[in-house]
Order: sequence, then structure tokens, then C-alpha cells
Amino acid sequence: MKLMSAKAIEERFFRFMQLHAMLPEPDGTIRVGIGVSGGPDSVCLALLMKRYRRQLHLEPVVIHVNHHLRGAESDRDEAFVKKLAGDALDFEFVKRDIELTPQELKGQSLEALAREKRYAEFADCRTSLRLGRIALAHTMNDNAETLLMNLLRGTGVSGMGGIPPVRDFFIRPLLALSRENVLRYLALNNTGSVLDSTNELPDHVRNRVRHEILPLLTGINPGFLNHVLALSGDLRDIDGFMNRIALEAYTRVCSESTGTRVSLDLHKLSACEPPVMKMVLQIAVRHMLGTYYNPRREHIDFIMDMLKKTGDNSLSLDMFPGNLRICKNKEYLVFDTRSLP
Repeated sequence: MKLMSAKAIEERFFRFMQLHAMLPEPDGTIRVGIGVSGGPDSVCLALLMKRYRRQLHLEPVVIHVNHHLRGAESDRDEAFVKKLAGDALDFEFVKRDIELTPQELKGQSLEALAREKRYAEFADCRTSLRLGRIALAHTMNDNAETLLMNLLRGTGVSGMGGIPPVRDFFIRPLLALSRENVLRYLALNNTGSVLDSTNELPDHVRNRVRHEILPLLTGINPGFLNHVLALSGDLRDIDGFMNRIALEAYTRVCSESTGTRVSLDLHKLSACEPPVMKMVLQIAVRHMLGTYYNPRREHIDFIMDMLKKTGDNSLSLDMFPGNLRICKNKEYLVFDTRSLP
């Protein structure tokens, strides 16, 4: 991929921020949080926020989440970000700590649980710090990695939509920039960053995608990242349209919905077209396991096969985290996290 000039990088960021403008505070400023881990992507995002701070009337707040998973390295990252925020950026600095317990990890990957808790901390910061938006530093590479990871795991249209530029109050202003251009911008600004050593471990599937598969694909076609970004955007549009239909169907078929239980009317569910039915099942699973949980295709297909069988069926699968159980009787399909007989 062709490397961009600093001016081109800045202009691409500026256009994104203008397009996704936020409502200002009464004094005319816009409070925006920036998730900064200390890695190159988040440092680049912070620098760009500083570059346009006055022009966009921004009041940035650096948010650093310490997961305490890498011992001294985690503390090093925190110290680096705190110094960066105070010395190089002159931004307010806020730190949040996360502790992950063995009980929480049962049936869920460390990466997924850490992400879920991190997003929960961001959401809390948005309220407590009165932030209009929270900016995250996902790049074009992250989008391609996510799409390929979902494809490897088995996914539907929603998983192929990659990373959305805007979701709820989160914005991702670097999605139209490659990681190579991020590193170029840091070099041009003579700014360092820290490296998460786990990003280099060859046994992590994402790292193999990052260091082996993506370079191979971009070597075949240097425009691969751009093509993936365009495709994922088209698929998100299609998925959004289908989701609106599926949400209407979910409202019709859902007879009970609590924090621990969802019941779907089998008669009404069976009247849905198969693509809509699958999306209704995805909505039910996400209701139980969290908005950011993305069920695999095999999970949904398993439930679809269950619906085709006559009589009562029940399953308790390790493939679902959070002790989620699904059972079917003559009238309802029930998603439950409580202890069932």
C-alpha cells in the first residue's frame, strides 16, 4: 500500500471527525475520550486529536485501561501513557484498572473477556466524565484482521461486516488508515510508542493472521486492505437492513425477555423466513451474552437443526460462554443462564 504524506493522513482524519461531528457543550467545546493503550495506533490517534484540538473545538481526555495481565509490562504501558498525556499532549489523563478472575474466564476466551470489560469501563467513563464520544484506534489492518478471524471461526454476514466506523458512542477515526501509515505518521512526528509483547506470540491466531496471512494477501494485491474496507462497509449496510427486519420479527416472537431468560414462541418463529430466523436467534444469544458477542455460524446452525426436530430437546454446550443453556419444548425455545434441570 502506498504511504501517505503527513498532510494526507491529517486530512483523512479531519474529514472523518467533521462527518461524525458531536454535539458541543454549552461552552462550545466537545469532550471526547481517547482510548490509549500506548501502542502505535492509539498514540497516532492522540497526536491527530492534538493536531485538530482547536480547529474542532475538542477537549480530549486520555483513557488508559490497565488489564494487569503482563505484570511490569502493563505498569510500563500505564506510565508511558500518563507521561504522554501530560508532557506531549497536555490532555487530561484517566486510568481504569481491570482484574480478571478465573471464574469469569470459565467458558470464555481471555481476549473476549478483556474486551468486554474494557468496553464497560469506556461506557462508564462516558457517563462519569461527560464525554460526547469515545475514540478508539482501530485501523484498516484491524478491520481486515477481524473479518478474516471471523471467517476462520465461521460467521455470517454480520461477522463479515468488520469493524464499524461508528457504533453507539464509539468512533474509530483511523479506520481509513493502514498501520503502515500510522507508523509513518509517528516517525514524521518523532513520537515513540510501546509494544505489547503478546502481539508477537506465534501461537495466537490473530497474530498469525497479522504477521503471515495479511502480508501474503497484500503482497498479491497491495489494494487488499482498501477492498476489504469497502466490502465490509457494503456488508454492514446489508446487515443493517436485515437487522431492522429481524428486530421487528424478534419483537413479535419474543414472549419473555429478562436478564437471565429469553423465550421465543415456536409457532411464530417458524413463520419467519430462514435468514430472518437465524438473525432472530443471533439477537437472542446477544441479549443473553452481551451486545459485542458474535455467535459463530456453527452455533446458529446447531440451534436451527434443533428446531427441525420434533419433541422436546435440550442442550448445554461448551461452545456458549456464560453457562448459557438452550432448551425447546412444544411451545417455546428458551435461552437461559440459570440452573436448569
